[in-house]
Amino acid sequence: MDPRFSSFLSAPRLSLLLATALAAACLPAHAEWMPLGENNIGSFFIDKGSIVNTRSVRQAQILLNWNRPQLLMGQGSKTYYLSEISTAYFDCSARQLGFGSRKMYAQADGKGQLLLAPQLAYSDVKLQDPIPGSTGERAIEAVCGK
Repeated sequence: MDPRFSSFLSAPRLSLLLATALAAACLPAHAEWMPLGENNIGSFFIDKGSIVNTRSVRQAQILLNWNRPQLLMGQGSKTYYLSEISTAYFDCSARQLGFGSRKMYAQADGKGQLLLAPQLAYSDVKLQDPIPGSTGERAIEAVCGK
């Protein structure tokens, strides 16, 4: 073996290389946002690649691009956000959905500075019936089928 190569793969470097490769493998893939629709507050998108089964429900990431900047409440300043990505939970048999944790971003499409990321435990999520014809109903169709 080439001595330069063997010194590169010394135990500490090999451990670092393996740890880096493992961390990269655990990173989420780039989201591919598919439109769900628009309403009077903004445009909604779903990342179908984020759909997973958890407990007795499915979950997926939903992106909302607000039509108007939203004031970040409780931060003591006039900070605004333009988009948020929420973890949505779907009970496919009951055709209900609810929203859990979310992340608010300074720019549209979940870009720019992450301004706030409140966490909400699944046990605190309230599953509800969607309004007929709403983006919520379209989200259920995208995750659960028609």
